[in-house]
Amino acid sequence: MALIHPVPGRIFHASMTEAHKRARQIRAREKKVAIKVRELARVEYLSESVFGKTDAVVKKTVNFNELPPFQRELAGSLVNLDELRRALHSLGWAGKKILQLGKDYRRKMRGKSDLKEITRLRKQFEKRAEDILDGVEGDVKIIKRAERALKKLPSIRKMKTVLIAGYPNVGKSSLLNELSDSKVDVQPYPFTTKSILVGYMREGYRRFQLVDTPGVLDRPARNEIEKQAVAALKHLSEKIIFVVDPSETCGYSVAEQEALKKKLEKELGADVLVVYSKADLQPATGVGGKPAPRPRGLSVSVQDKESIKELKGRIVAWFGHNT
Repeated sequence: MALIHPVPGRIFHASMTEAHKRARQIRAREKKVAIKVRELARVEYLSESVFGKTDAVVKKTVNFNELPPFQRELAGSLVNLDELRRALHSLGWAGKKILQLGKDYRRKMRGKSDLKEITRLRKQFEKRAEDILDGVEGDVKIIKRAERALKKLPSIRKMKTVLIAGYPNVGKSSLLNELSDSKVDVQPYPFTTKSILVGYMREGYRRFQLVDTPGVLDRPARNEIEKQAVAALKHLSEKIIFVVDPSETCGYSVAEQEALKKKLEKELGADVLVVYSKADLQPATGVGGKPAPRPRGLSVSVQDKESIKELKGRIVAWFGHNT
């Protein structure tokens, strides 16, 4: 679901086209009566069309205060939510103003018998309506910018969630695929050119959401905007599976991997389960020619279904029986 209802392009001109097209379909026996009725209809249809378009944007845009904390914090780091609220308020005001103005002008026009005066009033209304919308053009641009920016937000369900973290090439994606019951969903994520991967694991009646965040949690050094993206993740889950490659074939030493784990524990305040990947590989020579240390803890391999089964059991037990 889009967080912001799409803003129609060129609201005034689109509404004018609709209004005139509908008014032309009106028929009357007397030509003078037909002209007056059409002019009244153009004002009515234009004001209602503008109001309908602007009101839909305001009412169908989500209340950001009601979003889950994860999405709310991400949205707030992508756009200025206070500025967006003001822009929506201004657009809503413009639609209501034009709707009321249309009623006022129709009342004036009904009391006129001179067709030239009726047409003059209709054109005057159209000019005033266009001026009102021109006055909120800056607000429309703010809303459209926010709409584009918020398309980058991932669609994450509100359920028991485990983050999968670790350096690149340690086997996170392979592990996620093995734990997931269906095809992993690729979702956009702000502040990174990469995407997050979302999978779902079912054990009996229990269901869990598994999220891998490449390009976000696998970097020890981040700029301020990237730090905001990481901060939002603390609202998503209090549990992290941190994948360590003890063979060091990922290009990072075990010491470097342990340092990143400690950093994430501190940043996210999460409960961390360390999982050693690539258990099917023999310990290789590590960075700097030193032997890679053997892991102490849960070792898994995507080739070993029993180790995957054990990890699933650990995840279920992690959350307890009330899941």
